[in-house]
Amino acid sequence: MNKFRPFFAVFLLLALLCGCAAPHEVTTVSLPDAQPTTTLDSASTAAPVESTGGEFHYEYQTLPLPAPLLSATALTVLGDVILVGGFTEDGLALARMPLDGEAEALPLPDGAEYLYALGSDNEDGFWLLSGSLPGAYADGHGAVHFSESTTIGKLALTHYDSAGTIQETILLQTIYAENGARFSQLRTTEHGFLLLSSSLLVLLDKAGAEIARQTAETDDGWAYETMALSSGTLCVLTRDRYGATPLPELRRFAPETLAPTDTLPCETNLTGLGLAADGRLLCGSSKCIDAETAELTAAEVLVSWQEQGLKNTASQLFQPEFGFLLYSPDDTALAILRRVPGPAPEKTVLTLAIAAGDAMMPQFTTMIEDFNRSQDKFRVDYEIYSDSNYTDYAPADQLRTQITAGQAPDLYAFYMAGYNAPPFAAEDVGADLLPLLGSEFTADSLLPNLYDLLTEDGKLYQLPLTVEVDTLIGPASLFPEPGVTLADLEAAKRQMPEGWVPLDSWNTPGNLFALCAAYCLGAHVDKAAAACDFETQSFCDLLAWCRAWGGDGSTPAERERTLVTLSWTNSIGQLAGRSDAAKEYWFGTPDYTYIGYPTADGSVGSGYRVLSSLGVSPQCRDVDGAKAFLTFCFSYLQEDMLPANAALLRSELEAYRAGERTDWRGNVQELSQTDADQFCALLDETTVLEGLDPALEEILQEEAAVYFAGGCSVGQAAEHIQSRASLYLQEQYQ
Repeated sequence: MNKFRPFFAVFLLLALLCGCAAPHEVTTVSLPDAQPTTTLDSASTAAPVESTGGEFHYEYQTLPLPAPLLSATALTVLGDVILVGGFTEDGLALARMPLDGEAEALPLPDGAEYLYALGSDNEDGFWLLSGSLPGAYADGHGAVHFSESTTIGKLALTHYDSAGTIQETILLQTIYAENGARFSQLRTTEHGFLLLSSSLLVLLDKAGAEIARQTAETDDGWAYETMALSSGTLCVLTRDRYGATPLPELRRFAPETLAPTDTLPCETNLTGLGLAADGRLLCGSSKCIDAETAELTAAEVLVSWQEQGLKNTASQLFQPEFGFLLYSPDDTALAILRRVPGPAPEKTVLTLAIAAGDAMMPQFTTMIEDFNRSQDKFRVDYEIYSDSNYTDYAPADQLRTQITAGQAPDLYAFYMAGYNAPPFAAEDVGADLLPLLGSEFTADSLLPNLYDLLTEDGKLYQLPLTVEVDTLIGPASLFPEPGVTLADLEAAKRQMPEGWVPLDSWNTPGNLFALCAAYCLGAHVDKAAAACDFETQSFCDLLAWCRAWGGDGSTPAERERTLVTLSWTNSIGQLAGRSDAAKEYWFGTPDYTYIGYPTADGSVGSGYRVLSSLGVSPQCRDVDGAKAFLTFCFSYLQEDMLPANAALLRSELEAYRAGERTDWRGNVQELSQTDADQFCALLDETTVLEGLDPALEEILQEEAAVYFAGGCSVGQAAEHIQSRASLYLQEQYQ
């Protein structure tokens, strides 16, 4: 069951940041003169590699940008020299940075407000694409801004010689302003210049006039991600951001005309492209960097991401003599794989199977990668398995077969996304973790009540990392205390101000019942006895309430004032704006109460849902490595997630209260003591674990849907649910 989520706003922001483009009338803009050189501090350097022969391995390094650069918006590599430009605290800077020497500031074109891309001139110099600010952009601190400039879309190409001296500036004869086109790549050819944004591929002649263009099908979700020239073919990696097509496509064009030649489906999730030292196509995927022909044949793996503990999302790949450089626009540091003579240090390798309900948030794999980088003894290699039709993950049946054949992994991760449960339950495949975690792990290590909810016969099969708390919220004027019965809700409804609605119109009876069903299983199901009792008056009353209070599924143009609304908390950042949301969006007042789903006794009907957790296989080959991994991950704060670690939660609440956390626009996220205290009190009252039996929840939802559609009475619905649920419980648990 998928809850409504505000994903659309995030997608819109991404689209704005990436931009799209359209031609307009030519307007003159002056960018001819060089600005005075800015003094730059030297970045950390890596020792040069003296020899490339013999046995070698790669070591990952993160190099700071040369000060005062805070983020990189343009980058390229010439030989072993990195050229990088971007934002400083007070403006822009462009630097030339040898790996084994001092960084040098280079002059900027006069009037440049943003540095879009850098590219070689195919000799000893380079070109810089600069101009007015894009419509939406991130500054050096990661805060997002929306430009109100009247000069959006005015761009110029500036040529630098090998000494870094400006030779000429060419004004682009087309203004690329629609949504603020944000070109991220520049390549030079014998015919002119190639520019790439998320929506537009452009060919310019040497005078800056547009010769040809190709446009991504943005209305259908397709976007250009990165490009590379290999063997006379222009390759553009293209992705469906709506997710209907999980794997990207490699679209190929003739570089002299942009005439499409063909489209190659990718067999793996490619994330970046580049040009290998031997002229082959560099392809970065979720697993490795390999070198291939432009036809995606004869791949040779050059380096494994997991072996390096490296993030795998870089869109632009370079292979200078020192190794590899990995770059994506707005990076705040330089990621390199440095070629080092001799064999790689030996580490004990543990295998991790991630059982995912759907697509994963990048924070989870980032955590694994950070663990690998922190280790000199162990390395965790992971594979993602899922039954979802919307990912390119390995099928869950493959993992089932491996387990049956005695080839179980060392470690498990269980990941819930979109409210689709993982294909495995932790207790079905994992070992008891309490002996492994030791005496330092107690009930107080977890959020309130989680320990008791997760332990079964004194055993713990999953270590929760992130959770969500689901409940209902209402105005304090009508609900002065937490906890409600159905009678309390009906009484409040009679006092509801004119023009209000009981619940959001989009929240249909089926959706409302699905939320309540996940909570009420504990009150009507006894798994130990393989029995249930749904033919009760309280359960029938709940069904009738969902039918009466559920909306029609519409989304009115005008904002609705609701008597109660859903509250799902999966990050501390949500708490920071809760009072404001209550006043602006829900009740017209900042005062609210966590009332919970209705219960027979008026207790707070709130529930935990474990979003990510870890388990250990009974066949794990190295328990010390397993403990090191679990300990690291349990103490790791996944960004914008709600930790199950009680100490982490307390620490983050303090950081928010101290004004140390900002939102995506760079604004301090203010968390009041009242909001923090109310949430902590809610945790104390949360005594139900949701999502334990998705199959049983589905039975309830299917039969309830018949009643909501008028196909049976409420009593008949309860009878049907009782019959099917009883049979299921006997088959599964008796």
